[in-house]
Amino acid sequence: MTHTKNSVTVVVAMAVVAGIVASTAIIMAIQQAEAQGTTFMRRVTGSWVQTSSPHNAEGHNTHQVVNFFNPQPDAMYSGKVTFTASKGVDIIAYYDVTGQNITGIKTWKVGDKTYATTTLMSNVTSGTVDFAGSGLLAHSVSSDQYTVAYSAYGWASRNTQLASP
Repeated sequence: MTHTKNSVTVVVAMAVVAGIVASTAIIMAIQQAEAQGTTFMRRVTGSWVQTSSPHNAEGHNTHQVVNFFNPQPDAMYSGKVTFTASKGVDIIAYYDVTGQNITGIKTWKVGDKTYATTTLMSNVTSGTVDFAGSGLLAHSVSSDQYTVAYSAYGWASRNTQLASP
């Protein structure tokens, strides 16, 4: 009987020590994640119909756009968009390059932000496009409004520095 009681005591003591070690490892991992920042991901999916509006980039005030994905601070999108437009549009992904010394590539200035642009499709009325960037839009150099019906499936990720408790 004494032998069994001692065995149970040893097993319980080992479980307590293992719990303390595991708790310490978890706390250290949380503290390290808080110090380094954390990436949050959110699925973006749905279908929409939008009418174009004037483009807000400098020098583009007579152009029209439909924003599939609007830029958010420290966010990147990746995914797929299928669309149909009432007139030919360019599908353009753009990337926040504010504060970077960028030369030799096309950029748009919007407020205090600078975006590098990549044209993924030109003068199309429908299609499916895979993309990654700070945002994605349908663009027309014409001032005539147009309508775009689109479905999107993708991910939004944001690197965020967490505050200390």
